[in-house]
Amino acid sequence: MRGDELTASPIISEKILTRPKVKARFHTEVTEFRGTGGKMTSVIVRDMRTGKTEEIKPAGVFVFIGQVPNTAFLAGSGVRLNHWSYIVTGHELIHDGNPPPRFDERPPNFSETSVPGIFSAGDVRAGSTKQVASAAGEGATVALQIRDYLQRL
Repeated sequence: MRGDELTASPIISEKILTRPKVKARFHTEVTEFRGTGGKMTSVIVRDMRTGKTEEIKPAGVFVFIGQVPNTAFLAGSGVRLNHWSYIVTGHELIHDGNPPPRFDERPPNFSETSVPGIFSAGDVRAGSTKQVASAAGEGATVALQIRDYLQRL
């Protein structure tokens, strides 16, 4: 972690920092992964305050690039976002008892947004698993839902 604290959500930060087998290293950046035979053997890290490098041999490494969805471009579009700026889709649009006005005749599809005909898939969708395989599967599902939507027009 490059700064003084974790910038993830408080829930994720707490889960990470309270794990006895996890060591959080602040003011540190990974400069190199080393390995042989297709297996990681060590990681070179650099203390950003001192410049000192160190080779560590962890049992595993988790690369996490953040949790801020890239949805700012949707401001003013009518696409509903939750309080973390993830796109709300499907049954979650009507779960709070406040369905979008354009869904009087039918409920929204699984990945349909609050704007009929606009769909969302992958990590920006509220409730997604934030896994590559799931995002790819959602993308394929959305393609089929779009085809179905267009055939009904």
